[in-house]
Amino acid sequence: MPTKNAQDLILHCSKLKAERHATERHWREIAAFMRPQQLPGLLDGATGPRRSLQLFDSTPQLAAENFASGIYGMMTNPANRWFALKLQDEALVSFDPVRDWLYDVETRILDSFGPQSSRFYAVLPSLYADLACFGTAVFYSEEVGTSGHFNDSVRPLAECLFAENAYGEIDTVFRRFRLTPRQALSLFGDAVSTHSKRAAEKNSLEKIAFIHSVIPNDDPAAMMPFTSVYLEEDACLLVGKGAYFDMPYQIPRWSCIPGEVYGRGIGDQILPDARLLMRMEETALRAAELMADPPMAVNDKGLARGAHTRPGGVSYGALDQDGQLRIKPIYTGANPTLAIELIEKRRQSIREAFHFSLLQLAGSPTMTATEFIGRQEEKLRLLGPNLGRIQSEFLSPLIKRRFGLLLRAGLLPEPPPEVRGEGIHIGYVSPLARAQMAGEAQAVARLYESLSQLAAIDPTVVDNVDHDEAVQVIGRGWAVPGKIMRGADQVQQLRSIRQGERH
Repeated sequence: MPTKNAQDLILHCSKLKAERHATERHWREIAAFMRPQQLPGLLDGATGPRRSLQLFDSTPQLAAENFASGIYGMMTNPANRWFALKLQDEALVSFDPVRDWLYDVETRILDSFGPQSSRFYAVLPSLYADLACFGTAVFYSEEVGTSGHFNDSVRPLAECLFAENAYGEIDTVFRRFRLTPRQALSLFGDAVSTHSKRAAEKNSLEKIAFIHSVIPNDDPAAMMPFTSVYLEEDACLLVGKGAYFDMPYQIPRWSCIPGEVYGRGIGDQILPDARLLMRMEETALRAAELMADPPMAVNDKGLARGAHTRPGGVSYGALDQDGQLRIKPIYTGANPTLAIELIEKRRQSIREAFHFSLLQLAGSPTMTATEFIGRQEEKLRLLGPNLGRIQSEFLSPLIKRRFGLLLRAGLLPEPPPEVRGEGIHIGYVSPLARAQMAGEAQAVARLYESLSQLAAIDPTVVDNVDHDEAVQVIGRGWAVPGKIMRGADQVQQLRSIRQGERH
């Protein structure tokens, strides 16, 4: 990619914005039903459909929020260790100094996500809700100086534009945002335009548009693969420049159709149901209103003017000579009960689209991982590809970036010599990951149950099983913390001591 000046970058951003026009129109309708807090940004300069939409039911919004909370608790619960570091050479992990170093590094990375260092857990539910509704979410992570604190935030989807490389990975991000003159001067100093400086002196609240672009570095020998440029858009002025070792934006997508950069979410699937639900609710409310406060039938205008239908009201002339009412309510025969049943079915359809039953079971404190797998295995398989995308496009890049930031800041312990040159991998041990991994451990447990019966007939059948390896498989399957599992060298040492005591 040739070097780009400010004008080229602004033009590139405008082209990406134009290409996304149809997608934004669709997002506006999804936001109106499910994420109204995102609607103002999507309506910036647009008068899309449903701007004046009246919502009669909060089920889509609540379902999205419940889904976000469920995924938060299942994948990134701050009360649990939700990831573990591994080495390419698995045999090294059983070596005590290596295992202890990995555990210590995991702990420090997890601490960097904690409330004492960042807002990671506070903003995460918003990211999961965006991801579920729009199919795409944007997360930004940056170190604040060298203090060990991090700026973790979810960026509004309307602000961000991006492009993929030849491998389908997002490697180009433009974020168009607005600041007051005072904020701009605080962030970029004297690099801002003269117009912005004067506006700041007047304490103007006028919003100024800026663009942050992160693009691949065109120098193949560069140590930092990504170039960062801040631009003041209207002035076409470069106000800041830098570089990154890792992409600071993590952009997970719920599902992706080949050829499309932006993902598709559950919101796309339930949009027809959400539209229909609002229509049904409006009709049912109208029918209930007609029953509770029906229109009145009268035989002349004068009587209508004198009718008092409020509680305790007296209407003179409302009876004819025969004592019959001259004012009567008009009942249409509407049956709201049937409408309520249809509405409840539509609500349930929306909840199930957001995997309500699966998340409820996953959060049950009385259900073991084995029971969970037995009852929800099929649903987990259906959800697996989407959760795999969250891990590969969001969590793994984020953990790798955080590891690099902490390492370069000197906040990680010195690795043992055995680790040098080894590749580090990320494994997930969240409640959901444990439920998915439990199948292997469950198979080993069933094998031992069967062996106990066979061993009563022939004790030698247990020789077919490597018991040490079986314990390791069960430990991995139940995501037992590595800190409490003894390494092979410790186990061998204990056995040697016992053998010596016997002799």
